[in-house]
Amino acid sequence: MKRSILFAILIAVTQPAALFAQAGAQENKTPNGRINTDALSGEHKAADNRITVRLKNAPLTTLLDIISHKTGLNFSLGDSGLARENVTIFFRDTSPDALLEFLTKAKDLKFQRLGKSDNFVVLRSTTPFEGFPPLTRQDIEDPVLNRVIPAIRLRGVSLTVLLDVVSAQTRVNFVVAGDAQYIPISVYLRKITVVDILQLLKTKGLSYSRVTGTDTFVVRTLGKAAAKANEFAEAEKAFGDKKYEEAIAYYKESVDSYPDSEMADYALLQTAICYDWLAARDNDPSALKEEEKLLNRLITDYPKSTRLGDAYLYLGQIYSGYGGVKTAAIDCPKAIKFYDLAIKNSYRDWVKAQAGGRIAQCYERAGDKEKAAAMYREVVEKYPDTAVAKELRESGKEADMLMESGAAVDESLLMALTARRRDEALLETGTMLERQAEYGLALEVYKKLGKKGVAAGPARKAELRIGICQAAMDETAEAIKTFKAYIDKYKPAPEDESYTHLIRALEKTGKNDEAQKYRALKN
Repeated sequence: MKRSILFAILIAVTQPAALFAQAGAQENKTPNGRINTDALSGEHKAADNRITVRLKNAPLTTLLDIISHKTGLNFSLGDSGLARENVTIFFRDTSPDALLEFLTKAKDLKFQRLGKSDNFVVLRSTTPFEGFPPLTRQDIEDPVLNRVIPAIRLRGVSLTVLLDVVSAQTRVNFVVAGDAQYIPISVYLRKITVVDILQLLKTKGLSYSRVTGTDTFVVRTLGKAAAKANEFAEAEKAFGDKKYEEAIAYYKESVDSYPDSEMADYALLQTAICYDWLAARDNDPSALKEEEKLLNRLITDYPKSTRLGDAYLYLGQIYSGYGGVKTAAIDCPKAIKFYDLAIKNSYRDWVKAQAGGRIAQCYERAGDKEKAAAMYREVVEKYPDTAVAKELRESGKEADMLMESGAAVDESLLMALTARRRDEALLETGTMLERQAEYGLALEVYKKLGKKGVAAGPARKAELRIGICQAAMDETAEAIKTFKAYIDKYKPAPEDESYTHLIRALEKTGKNDEAQKYRALKN
C-alpha cells in the first residue's frame, strides 16, 4: 500500500512526560508525540504539500491513504489491530506532518522508518501516556489564544460540548481523546479567552497539546502517575478547602520549578490571594507584605500576562484598606493609580467593575460625593451584568452620594431611592421574624415584598426567603416549587445558595436522583 509521511520522522516516545516539563522546552522538542526533525532524502518535499481532510469515525487507513497520495511515501500497519482503529479529524490546508503529529498525540501511534527507504511501519506506542508538557509563555501570548468569548453558560454537559462552544466562537479546535470526552462540565463564565479555558482544563486533571502549525489542540486525561503528582490540581484543591499554607507550598513549587509554563502567572496570583486570606484569618499585616511582593513579581516577570489587571486590582485594595486586613498605610491616591491600571490591563468586566467601585469608594472617603456618584454610575452603565453593578443598582449608592453632596437629584431617582429603603425595611422585618422562628409571620412579610417590592435586590431576596421559611415549616413540597421557580426566573450562578436549599428539600422528600442532578450543577 503506497502511503506517505512528512518532512520529518516521528519517533517513538521513550519516556513519559511529567506534568511540568523543563521550562525552556518548546512544543517541537518535547516527548509524547513531538516531532524529531530528522530530514528525509532531499528529493522529497512532503512538507510543502497542503491537505484538507474531514473524516468522521473513518478507518485509520483512509487517513493514511490520503497522506500517502499527497506525499508519495508508503505506510504499512505493524499491528493488525490498527486496521480496526477509527479516526475523526478535520484539518483545513494543513501539512502532512501536522496530521501525523495529531495521530501520535491523539492515538499513541509511532512511525518507524525502514532503513533509508521511504517506507514506514505504523505501530502503537508502548510507552504509557502520562501527560503533555506545559505550554510556554510564548505559546499563550499568541493572539489566537487570547480571543475573547463573551459568555458561556452550560450545566451538566460533556466536556466536548464546552469545547465545541469555544471552537465556534474562537476557531480554535479541540480533539478530545479517550475518556476525557465524558467528563461532566457546569460553567458560567463571562469575558474569557482560550487561555482561560485551557487553565480550566488543567484544574480538571486534563493535559493538552497544540498540533504544530495549527489551531488544533489534543486534550487527554493525565496518566495515573502524573495525576498523582499533579501539583497544580493539589494546589487548587487545597485552596478550595481553605488550606492556604498548603496551597501556597504547591503554587510556589510550580512557579519556582517551571517559571516559563503557561500556569506560572496564575499560580503567582493564587499564591498572593492565599496570603490575603491568611491576613484576614490571622489579622496579620505581614501577610499583606508577602501578597504585595508576589503581585509586583507577577507584574515584573510577566508583563504580557492576562492577569495583570487582577494584580493591579489587589494592589489597589491593599493601599485603600480593602486587603485581607486593614493597615495604617492607607494611600488612596496610590490605590486609585493601581485601580486605573487594573481597568486598562484587563478584559474581564468583573475586574474593571471592582476597580471602578473601589475608585468610587476612595472618592467617597475623601468627601467628594459627586465624583463618587459619577464613578458608581459609570460602573453600572459599563458593566451592567457584573455582581458589583447589580449590588450598586440594588443599594442606590449613586443617589445616596448625590443627596449627601447636596447636588440636584432627579425626581425618578429620588422615588426609586425611597422605594428601595422601604423594601429594605420590610426585608429586615422578615429577617428578624425568621431569627425568632416566627416563620409564618416572616412568610407573609416576604410575600408582600415579593408582590409589591420595586427594588430588585430586596424583592429577589424575599422570594428566596419564602422557600426557606416553607422548608422550616415542613412545607417541603411548596419549598421545592419556590426554589425551582426562583432558579428558573433568575438563573443564578451554580454557587448560589438557592441550589443548596433545593437539594436539601429534594433529599428530604427522597428525590435523591433529582437532587444529584442539581448537585452536579454546583460542582
